Amino acid sequence: MSKVLVTYHSGTGCTAGVADRIGATLAANGMRVDVAPMDSDPDPRPYDAVVAGSGVRAGGWHPRARKWMSRNAAAVKGKPLAFFTVGIALAAGPEKAEEVRGYTDKMIEKTGVQPLAVGAFAGWYVPAKFSFVERRIMEVTKAPEGDHRDWKAIEAWASGLAPKLEALDDALQAGEPR
Repeated sequence: MSKVLVTYHSGTGCTAGVADRIGATLAANGMRVDVAPMDSDPDPRPYDAVVAGSGVRAGGWHPRARKWMSRNAAAVKGKPLAFFTVGIALAAGPEKAEEVRGYTDKMIEKTGVQPLAVGAFAGWYVPAKFSFVERRIMEVTKAPEGDHRDWKAIEAWASGLAPKLEALDDALQAGEPR
């Protein structure tokens, strides 16, 4: 049974909810899971696998998420790793998946890590949760108000991720190449 760290940065609470659901789904699939915000600076070294995610800010992962990943890239390189990105753009439809995936690709390029899975999920636009400037940006980009998280899609992704994390961890424990 793998011990998994699910870590995230969430500016409004949206990504925290996604991380909690991913953690609960992995736990329901037999994994031991800790869910922790990146702001608490969780140490990935004691874990068998890491799932890391961020909401989108200014065309990429939140700066605090980028900082945590950059600081911990060496520690996660030898572990099963998955990324997830949460963005309101996906509320417009699946045709925005490439755009949101691009935000994650920037993180992969910057850190040199190779995740075994990448998830992209719609987020929310709840004006009361955003700053004045963020609300103006959301209005200009015509972001649809509401909670657009697709819990079934999030759970399906995490359920599919569980056996991949376990298999790769088993292979690494046996000394097989990644």
